[in-house]
Amino acid sequence: MKSMTGYGNSEMQLNQCKVSIEARSENHRFLDIKFQLPDCMLQYEQKLLELVKGTVTRGKVRITISLIQAKRISNSINMETAQGFFANLQKLKSKFGIEEGIKIDHFLYMKEIFNYETNNKLTKAEYNKILTHLKETIDKLDKNRISEGRNLRKDFNKRIARLEVLINNVNKKRAKFTKELKKRVKERIQTIFNDIKIDDDKLYQEVAILLERSDFTEEIVRIKAHLSKIKEKLSSKGPIGKEIDFLLQELNREAGTISAKAKDAHISHSIIEFRSEIEKMREQSQNIE
Repeated sequence: MKSMTGYGNSEMQLNQCKVSIEARSENHRFLDIKFQLPDCMLQYEQKLLELVKGTVTRGKVRITISLIQAKRISNSINMETAQGFFANLQKLKSKFGIEEGIKIDHFLYMKEIFNYETNNKLTKAEYNKILTHLKETIDKLDKNRISEGRNLRKDFNKRIARLEVLINNVNKKRAKFTKELKKRVKERIQTIFNDIKIDDDKLYQEVAILLERSDFTEEIVRIKAHLSKIKEKLSSKGPIGKEIDFLLQELNREAGTISAKAKDAHISHSIIEFRSEIEKMREQSQNIE
C-alpha cells in the first residue's frame, strides 16, 4: 500500500555541469506525470516518462531536471556592441569632464559584449548517467510513498476496528429493537382502540410486516463483508485506492439504509458515529495509490 504523496531528489557532477533532479508527487484521480527539462533533454522526455511509469501508477508527479553551469565550449566578442559601449564611454568622459582613460576592465563588466555558445547535446554516456540518477530519485520518491502508505494503513486498521465494534453493537441492539417494536405497536393499537379487544394473531401479522420493513440483517452482513474486503486490500500489493474508495461508498450507503429502517435512537447514534468514521476514511483514501 502506497500513499500518492512523496518526495525524492539527487545531485551529481557531470563534467563541467552540476545536475539536480527533484521529484514530487501528490494525490490525483489518475496518473499525471510532467517534466521540466533543459533544452538538451527535451528529446528524451518520452523515454523518461516510461521510466517513471515503471514505478508510479497513480498520482500527480512533477519532475524537474536542472543543469547548472552548463558547459561552454567557445566564446566570441560582439564587436558591434563593444564599439557602441566604447563610444558611449567617450561621450560620458566628454560630458562630465572625466580625465581617466578607458581600460579593458570597463569592458569586462559588460557581459552583453561576450557571446557564449553552450553544448546543447548530451553524449550517450552523459544521458545514461543522468538516467541512473533519475532512477535513484524515483526510488527515493517511491520509498517515501511506501513509508507514508504504512502510516495510512495503521490509521485505516484502527478505524476499521472501531467500525467493527460499532456495527456489532448495532447488531446486538437489533434483537432488543425487535422486542421493543412489538411492544410499541401493541401499546399504540391499544391506545387508539382503547377498550376494544385486539386479536393477537392480527397483531402478530402487523408486527411481522413492520419487522420485515425494518429488518436490516442483510445490510449488516454486507457491511461486514465490505470491512473484510477492505482489510484484505490493505495488505495487498499494487494500486488499491479506487477500490477502497468504492467500498467506503458502499459502506456509507448500507449504513444510511440501516438508519432509515431502524427508527431507533440508540441505533441511529451508533450509525452516525459509524458514518463519521467512514467520512474520515474517505478523506484518507483520496491519498492512496
